[in-house]
Amino acid sequence: MLGSGILHGTTFQKKLVVGALICCLTTHVDAGVVLLYHHVDEATPAITSIAPDQFNRHLDIIEAEGFTVLPLDELVKRSMDASSGPEKGDEKIVAITFDDAYRSIYTTAFPNLQARGWPFTIFVATRLIEEKNPHYLTWAQLAEMSTHGATIANHTDSHTHMIRRLDAEMADHWKGRMRGELMTAKGLLAKHGLDSNLFAYPYGEYDEETLNLVGDLGMIGFGQQSGAIGPHSNPLLLPRYPLAGVYVDEAAFRDKLRSLPFPVLHPEVEPMVSDNFKPLLELSFITDTLNLSRLTCYGPGGLMALSETSNTNVLATPAEEVSVGRTRYNCTLPKGNRFYWFSQLWIRKQSDGSWYHEP
Repeated sequence: MLGSGILHGTTFQKKLVVGALICCLTTHVDAGVVLLYHHVDEATPAITSIAPDQFNRHLDIIEAEGFTVLPLDELVKRSMDASSGPEKGDEKIVAITFDDAYRSIYTTAFPNLQARGWPFTIFVATRLIEEKNPHYLTWAQLAEMSTHGATIANHTDSHTHMIRRLDAEMADHWKGRMRGELMTAKGLLAKHGLDSNLFAYPYGEYDEETLNLVGDLGMIGFGQQSGAIGPHSNPLLLPRYPLAGVYVDEAAFRDKLRSLPFPVLHPEVEPMVSDNFKPLLELSFITDTLNLSRLTCYGPGGLMALSETSNTNVLATPAEEVSVGRTRYNCTLPKGNRFYWFSQLWIRKQSDGSWYHEP
């Protein structure tokens, strides 16, 4: 048990482990990269924004690097197919996603994507559309984009913090409330002809119970942790690269595009930390042929200390405590001119046990 504890495996998750063991018998590398944007605007908060010129430069790089832009559901299917042949390792596939359905997706991003004939996905918090908030898209705009290659998908109804319970809220009530968030959004999307089984966790936050709820409803879940999708990825918690603020420079963007799924059995670590504020992360690799001396992990305080507990297991220890809010450990391992890439989320409440304020 590491950090706050490994998640108890559901039947669904146990099947994933079996699939991961099967995939390690193959020698090819499958990789699907998913990009995440919010605002495409210079007048919105930098932490969730990319300037229009920089966004267009990202599109130019995708084309120049020879990537095929796929619908998100197709990318997931192809990336997680462990039965493909060795030639699949040379595929360069990417999907483009947007969270929260901001108006700039329609006014700024959509014309450029449409001109290239590229598909994309918008994860919609439906209440913001229903309330006709002027900062968000309309149902008519969503419908128009859906006819030009956009998948319109579920981001809950109210964009709630799913892992947060109300004061004195019992587990059954919380579960019913969260199920209502997902099903209300699903129903509204279907009402407008926009049904999808794709789902993105608001704020990228999750825990064992939210993963199981998403799985029970037959949805494919996406977080905001970095990395590429491969055959051993968890379809309830697929990675995406958030691209906003200081994380949009072109050199780093090229590395993310070329990244490979980390060849580890995903530990399904519970991200909430409550007592050990320097949680350890154990990486269990699916092969003993990698040069682990080139592995690097970064967390609070910078470079993390790594110790090999076996020829396939590495323990990563942060230099400092995770801060209040959301923190991520990021690990990379070179493979030629590309990188295996893995990210782990941690969530910490304030010292008095209350939730941190969301800016």
